Amino acid sequence: MVSIGKPEVGQKLIEHLELGARFNNILFVDPENALYDALDLNRGVQRTLFNPATPFAFLDRFTSRNGTKQLGTVLSKWSRAVFIPPKQEQAFLQGGTFVFDGGKTLFSHYDPSTAAHASIEDVLEVAAKAAEKRSTATVS
Repeated sequence: MVSIGKPEVGQKLIEHLELGARFNNILFVDPENALYDALDLNRGVQRTLFNPATPFAFLDRFTSRNGTKQLGTVLSKWSRAVFIPPKQEQAFLQGGTFVFDGGKTLFSHYDPSTAAHASIEDVLEVAAKAAEKRSTATVS
């Protein structure tokens, strides 16, 4: 997992979200947003926060099974958090979800707006198939 920020802030985030020590080795921070730039992720207030997809993404959350419960859980944790990115313009960088196998991209989703994330089920399915294929190739 890669996020914008500084290493010490990443550690505070892990502690704040009560993710446990196992996340110390899988959360990487990108203070210069080099990866965001290389992947050409969406950026800017107009393309992210004021994107017409934003209210629809929240509508999906509100109307999906356990959506409001999940949103409530997330918001309850963030209400006590203040994490300011190293650079002001980073506040309007939109993320994405990617699964890579070496240099090959197996899955890519560019978040079009705030709250419009990839389906975790889709991501896990792609990652599991890749892991299975890798383990089968190793055994052969």
